[in-house]
Amino acid sequence: MSAIDTITYSTKGLTMKTRIAFLLLLPLLLVAEPLAFHRNFQDHAVLQRDKKIAISGVGTPGAKVTLTIAPENSSYPFDKRLTGRVSQKGEWSIAVKLPAGGPITIAARSGDEEVILHDILVGEVWFCSGQSNMAFTLASAADGAYLINQAGTLPHIRFFHTNNFTSLEAEQTEPRGTWKVLTPETAKSVSAVGYFFARQLARDLHVPVGIVHASWGGVPLRAFMPREGFQKLEREDILLDIAASLSQIKQADLTGLPTNVSERLNVIIQNWKEKYLATEKKEDLEAARGWMNPSLDDSEWTLLPPKVEKTSFMQNAPIGIEWFRTSVEIPAEWSGRELLLSLGAIDEVDTTYFNGVQVGTTGFEKKNFWELPRKYAIPAEMVKQGKAVIAIREINSFGASGLFGPVEAWFIAPKDEPEKRIPLTAGWRHRVEGLLDKSIGAIRPSPPSGALPASHHCQPTTLFNALMAPWRRYAFRGEIWYQGEYDCGRWAEYFLHQPAMVATRRAIWGDDYAFLWCQVSGFERHCPKDRGPEDFWKDNDPNREHSWIRFRDMQRRLLKVIPNSGMAVTIDHGDAYDIHPRRKEEVGYRLAKEAEHICYGFKGISAGPLYKSHEINGNELILHFDNVGAGLVSTDGQPLGCFAVAGEDGKYFWANARIVGATVILTAPEVPRPVKASYGAVTFDMRLNFGNADGFPASPFFTE
Repeated sequence: MSAIDTITYSTKGLTMKTRIAFLLLLPLLLVAEPLAFHRNFQDHAVLQRDKKIAISGVGTPGAKVTLTIAPENSSYPFDKRLTGRVSQKGEWSIAVKLPAGGPITIAARSGDEEVILHDILVGEVWFCSGQSNMAFTLASAADGAYLINQAGTLPHIRFFHTNNFTSLEAEQTEPRGTWKVLTPETAKSVSAVGYFFARQLARDLHVPVGIVHASWGGVPLRAFMPREGFQKLEREDILLDIAASLSQIKQADLTGLPTNVSERLNVIIQNWKEKYLATEKKEDLEAARGWMNPSLDDSEWTLLPPKVEKTSFMQNAPIGIEWFRTSVEIPAEWSGRELLLSLGAIDEVDTTYFNGVQVGTTGFEKKNFWELPRKYAIPAEMVKQGKAVIAIREINSFGASGLFGPVEAWFIAPKDEPEKRIPLTAGWRHRVEGLLDKSIGAIRPSPPSGALPASHHCQPTTLFNALMAPWRRYAFRGEIWYQGEYDCGRWAEYFLHQPAMVATRRAIWGDDYAFLWCQVSGFERHCPKDRGPEDFWKDNDPNREHSWIRFRDMQRRLLKVIPNSGMAVTIDHGDAYDIHPRRKEEVGYRLAKEAEHICYGFKGISAGPLYKSHEINGNELILHFDNVGAGLVSTDGQPLGCFAVAGEDGKYFWANARIVGATVILTAPEVPRPVKASYGAVTFDMRLNFGNADGFPASPFFTE
């Protein structure tokens, strides 16, 4: 017997009027829930001060709820009783504006039910999100043991650490985790950057501080972006990828997602490819038309060193089209036999030729195209004794490029006797055909779904849905964001995506929601247990192309794109061989000072010098800056380092730099007439010593 059958049976003997009234109440009885607060509201929580906030929960539809807010000590200037009613969906919400202070008790009562929250503080509440450097714990930070013990003296700082899980299929409505008071025990696992940020705010503002921490190591920005962000960006390819990943999940929320996934993805990828390739100069395209032909004289091409590791032949990758050629002597016994051409992986896509005839291609529409081993068949009628030329035309849209994979993957052999192979690990020559538009390459559509499972933490929207969406109902002052290491190779795309992400945050939490980020730190490669030379930076080349260098400059430029934003420079506190530097105190301090400037009326300098403009005077390039503050300085008293200038040919040389008032004047004997300059165009360097007398380092920059 069902619940409805039971209730219908129990109405026998009642008057018709009573029966009708009872049946009208039936839907409410079926969805009734015990009175409770939403899980954002727990003992020890911190509520945002001086803003209209909503305290909310669940209960019986239609029932009255009385909310009593009372001090747990006599000093808090608020003691009120407010009322509301549970909606037909079983939720209630009561608006209130509270001054800083506490602790307070918040009690909700409905009929005979009552739930009470204890030890609630009111102050400043911030989101704390990003990758592993935000997740990096206080216990792992420099001086961690001392700081953990000190944390026990800061009970007015509270943390809500969200438990990591994913939710590609739908936004979650309740957070997973608990509010915790800082103690030597709980402080061990809190975000170090979040802790130092909160400690500085609490010291300077003299109010409680609450941090909601939601970060995950090794994730892209797109994991923290809601669907509406990709809709506004018109990234149909990403939405299609989400739809494809959700196609096998029952009860997934497909709101706002397109259909006809496979067909639409192929169309989008092809349209993008045509637009991207159209940016090549016509003269470059014409010049390369015969580069696959075996008769071409390629002796002027760059000879690449033999392939000996699982790394690329290429070091500096062009964003555009490049060619690779080599030759092989075909034995007489192979004549007239079908061959297997094995080329390892080619990043990104390729068209491959054997003696001028196309024998294979791998395009952007292929799943994981950038790491697919290439295995192409050479028809028997094409195989003749003697010299044969293999040519590869490769297209790259961002990041690294070239010929990848282990040495054993590079060979040619009879298809029926692959063990009788000839290695293809030496003799390769390289030439760039032409450069393409980086801004179009950066928004390359995502490849077809299947690269990641639906539960993977790098899926678009999945971390927003799981970790942030449950906080839509809560009030925040803003967010501190330490993310980007994963996305450095797509810095041009990031320049479009971060503003869109911030716009979605402000659509939820208000236009005054502040957004502060950490510029990625100084770093060369991650090998903390097998460190390289500690003085490698002495040989830094100012012309080096590296994604981290461009990414930092992009982060600086975002300050002019995103209003109500700030940035903490961290290049001076990095670790060349560890992507997780332990010095987090300065990072939290710098973020806090930016927050105080943006949100709390602080009138002083809160960041280091930022490039503003430049002028040219003969052989001098004169730089002007914002955030000069108490004056421009060398932070270590040594001559300024890591400045460079370039002339019309675009080649940079290290420059002599001297501070004159609020300017820096650059000269270099190799550049008689400079036209552009850079500062900090390095992955890591101990000579980064430009800042202001207020104690903040300058951001790296390019003037172009």
